[in-house]
Amino acid sequence: MVKFLLERLIQLFIVVFCVATVTFLLVRISPGDPATIMLKANDIPASDEAIYALRSELGLTNSIGGQYIEWIQQIFTGKWGVSFVSQKPVISELFARLPATIELALAGLGIMLAVTIILGISTAIYENGVVDKLGRVLALLGSAMPTFWLGFLFMYLFSVSLGWLPSMGRGSWKNLILPATTLGLGLGTVYARVLRTHMLEMLQQPFVKASRARGISKNRILVFQVLKHALLPIVTMTGTSFAFMLGGSIIVESIFSWPGLGRYIVESINMRDYPVIQGYVVFAAILFVAIHMLVDFIYLIIDPRLNRR
Repeated sequence: MVKFLLERLIQLFIVVFCVATVTFLLVRISPGDPATIMLKANDIPASDEAIYALRSELGLTNSIGGQYIEWIQQIFTGKWGVSFVSQKPVISELFARLPATIELALAGLGIMLAVTIILGISTAIYENGVVDKLGRVLALLGSAMPTFWLGFLFMYLFSVSLGWLPSMGRGSWKNLILPATTLGLGLGTVYARVLRTHMLEMLQQPFVKASRARGISKNRILVFQVLKHALLPIVTMTGTSFAFMLGGSIIVESIFSWPGLGRYIVESINMRDYPVIQGYVVFAAILFVAIHMLVDFIYLIIDPRLNRR
């Protein structure tokens, strides 16, 4: 277990360093000057003198090498710089918006798992039947339908036309339904087909054949014996999906005006707020690695044989 933790911590260090370096370089070569954009946003004439003064205040007149060293030092000392726009520490700005994103991601994950398990088990039980064929259609739609289009469709249908649910903002549980469904529905239909395939493959294993020989029904075997073994790939995909929902729910949060990290990073990109952009990407990378570490640990619990390798 100690070796497992050390390996993952080394991986985390390498990932954070590489992501921080690449992000720093990409942000610096991207078009748009933060000083010019900030002056225009505040209706201040963007003269050469004003631009230079603001760039100097923001630390952008220092050499690229000096800015890079300062950024790496900030990453590993936990400071992460100060936002150009709000003049607040980036780390506090990110943590202030993290609860809203976690709330949305957990709700989306719950919907994804519900759809995956219910649809996956039912299509495996009724193999080649009407339910199975319907599951194939839903999986195809889920993988082919863009998230932003599904979000606008739900908004138009349930908010504009029927008036059942609010379309924007964060408040009661009703505000959570549309963005969470948009986030988790498509992945759930796709993962349901994966779960079905693995469950049907497990039916060919010797322990399943032995259970069938003892007279246990196929449906009972699927639910109480096969499902546990078929969940291993779903655990991996669940961890990856949750990390994606935390770090990549930008489109959904923008569509439904959800006050989380995704919406915040869009606003920061528009303002070329370098510290926030860099901090967000590194923060998302840390979340990805941490969640995958948790998935590996869950793997060891589900299948102890993996601990012997």
